[in-house]
Amino acid sequence: MLSVILIALVIVLYSFQTLFCRLYNKAYPGREDVSPFVYCAYYGVFVSVATFFFGGCTFSPSWQTVLFGLLNTFALLLYNITLIKATATGSYAIANLSLLSGGILIPLLESVLIFDGVLSPIQYAGIFLMLIAFGFLNADGFFKKKGEAKEKTGKMFYVYCALLLLANGAYGAFFNAQQKLLNEAERTEMIILTFLPSAAIGFLMVMAKAKKSTLACFKQTRLSALHLLLCCISATVAINLLVYIMSLVDIAVLFTVENGGVLIMSALYAVILFKEKITLNKIIGLVIAVISMALLGYATV
Repeated sequence: MLSVILIALVIVLYSFQTLFCRLYNKAYPGREDVSPFVYCAYYGVFVSVATFFFGGCTFSPSWQTVLFGLLNTFALLLYNITLIKATATGSYAIANLSLLSGGILIPLLESVLIFDGVLSPIQYAGIFLMLIAFGFLNADGFFKKKGEAKEKTGKMFYVYCALLLLANGAYGAFFNAQQKLLNEAERTEMIILTFLPSAAIGFLMVMAKAKKSTLACFKQTRLSALHLLLCCISATVAINLLVYIMSLVDIAVLFTVENGGVLIMSALYAVILFKEKITLNKIIGLVIAVISMALLGYATV
């Protein structure tokens, strides 16, 4: 029961991160092309520093944690690049479906093939239903309305989507592998080694784009700073909880529920706060996702 409560808390926190990130992007006063990298720099530093103090101000990583931390930094970098490239060259819905599916399928394969994870038929059914739910939730973006020009999609778009699937799945898989191999030790070190290098990369990207006006890009208004702070706090608590829960729940189940739960909350925020239209496909997807989470929650208790 504890694991179910903690997963629910992680879902709420990550949905807050998504919400405040969206609000931050709207309020950011600087150049649009550097906004993601400014966010990445602030976010990475905040998560790393807060985790360091939260972990008792200790930092003694083994070579295994350094390796997996740097691999995760690369996964984050690949995720950010392929997400930007995929959404710029083709359907956002297909790109979103790719990243969500990767967040489930890669950890599932790791759990079953490498760490001999055993799932019940109910858990497999729940994972399968969640993948179907993702399809319905993104279905509106697969087809153009009457009168809309068909979007030209090149071969590279599908390469970007495949890499996006791999990167999002690898992120969770590397965290899980480090925790399994070191018997749940060095959580603090793993989180810092994942996020601090990504912050440095974000800063370098801003420098490359803005050059002499780099520091000006990091200036915030009160509103953007508030949204950024709330986003960082939500993410910091969420990632620390998520890594802890990996020792309690099979990673395939954990990431299925987490990805599905955040998607449900984000869809609700879009309808309630941003007045986006909810379609029949989205309603069907939300219902299936709730059924999936109920099955996985029942099988996990």
